[in-house]
Amino acid sequence: MAEPRRTRPSPGKCVAATLGVVLVVVFIVLMIWLFLHPSKLHFSVDHAAATGFNFTATGALTGAFNLTLRSYNWNERAKIYYKSMEVGVWYDGAYVAGGHAPGFLQPPENETRVDVAAQAAPGPLPSDVEEAAKRERTGGKLTVDVHVRAKARFRYGVVSTRRYTVRASCPGVVVDFDEPTTFHRVYCHVHI
Repeated sequence: MAEPRRTRPSPGKCVAATLGVVLVVVFIVLMIWLFLHPSKLHFSVDHAAATGFNFTATGALTGAFNLTLRSYNWNERAKIYYKSMEVGVWYDGAYVAGGHAPGFLQPPENETRVDVAAQAAPGPLPSDVEEAAKRERTGGKLTVDVHVRAKARFRYGVVSTRRYTVRASCPGVVVDFDEPTTFHRVYCHVHI
């Protein structure tokens, strides 16, 4: 008895099968990306006030900046778990105060307010920064920049993404010493 002859697939059939597998994989990846793609996050400074703001004889700043930050999660499906949040206050390019906020879980399509007391940085400020801050402070206002850095993970049900570093820069935050209840929201530039 003669054994049946085995035929080899033609190169055209191999190319077609490989191309079909690649197209199916690309389609699956595209559908997962469209379903799970996170929307951009939004941050703003809703309130800023200073308590105990004063300069010592050595040029160090005392007191704290009390900030209210607003985080808005636009995502329809993703929760965001913020492990930690660091807030820094800068004036004229110099770091003047900083604080931490505890981690929190933000549900989808949710707005969360975070209160942070940024304590004055230890040590004296550069003399030109100190003089500029004193001069601006006599006018009743102080314009600072607020920078936020947070470690965050996106959660889709029980699946979590890798840890991302979320950076928000909020330029031109005006601290009003004369009327501390008056404040205009400042929107931040967010980078993930």
